[in-house]
Amino acid sequence: MRNIIGMALALVVLRVRGENINDGFCTDGKCYVVHIESKSFDAAVAVCQEKGGHLMTIRSQKVSDVLGGLLNGASGNFWLGLKYADNQCPNSNDELKGFKWVTGDNTAHYVNWKSDLAACSPLCVSVSPKVLKWTERPCNDRIEGYLCEYDNTGYCPPLSADAPVSYQTPFGFKANEELKEIPQYTNGTLQPLRTKHFCFDGSWLQAPWNCEVFNGGCDYKCVRKGQGNACICQPGFELDNNGVTCSKKDDDPCAFAGCEHNCTPVGNAFACTCRPGFQLGADGKSCEDCKPGFNIENGVCVDDDECESAPCEHDCINTEAFVITHHRKMQYYLYT
Repeated sequence: MRNIIGMALALVVLRVRGENINDGFCTDGKCYVVHIESKSFDAAVAVCQEKGGHLMTIRSQKVSDVLGGLLNGASGNFWLGLKYADNQCPNSNDELKGFKWVTGDNTAHYVNWKSDLAACSPLCVSVSPKVLKWTERPCNDRIEGYLCEYDNTGYCPPLSADAPVSYQTPFGFKANEELKEIPQYTNGTLQPLRTKHFCFDGSWLQAPWNCEVFNGGCDYKCVRKGQGNACICQPGFELDNNGVTCSKKDDDPCAFAGCEHNCTPVGNAFACTCRPGFQLGADGKSCEDCKPGFNIENGVCVDDDECESAPCEHDCINTEAFVITHHRKMQYYLYT
């Protein structure tokens, strides 16, 4: 189980790293994602393949309608997974006009060419939101974006049929209750209680799940507890009824203390403390870094004793932030 979860995390990180994603949608066991990122055709192919997919293929009117929804509100041109593959002009019966899908086949149950004329040259195909017709263009053009297609096996059903819900998918796009095929490794948050769920192998796991996966779904921290996992909150906060989110305690003296670093309740009062290397300011709330030549000791900045390192041949006198070295009849000031 641990190895499976590790693979899931690696897949999710790989898919969403460095993304500029506008939208996505899943249907009929496939997920389609539009990327707003200027690339040539071959560069777009490489990105989709790196994330376990390929450039989008359009094989039906239904998928073409999905394409229109994805590009709604976008601008520019976007690569599809169609590239000219022959060295000679195709015959008149070839609906793909000598082009092949990046999946290696040339099946054509649906076509939507802007021009019926055969190009007879090594071109690639793009679409634009204004005209969803397939348009040939040089493959080395750097256009505004591209669309990736992924297999969506092991997907989960919707978390709820009537309550509001939000999804964060492993493909990088967010969705709401309109999404009906939820990709595996998706995080789902169900309203109004804000319970968190994780899609794994066709089923939903309610948080806290394994702490290694997205912090177990916990707002603050996930910890092992007995044979399972539990969420905990930072000082001054308490766990909500959903078991994952944290809210400030109404009677917590730290709630409005204004400590810059750390606050610890002391009865009905509070005490501010600072992180290592800082000292508490005169106001008892702010934290100040020690100036050069000083180190923090017991919460107070104290002068370093540079004489401890024996920098002088004869006598050494430690003063604030520097040492005085006596050598015969000459006196030197060595600043540190």
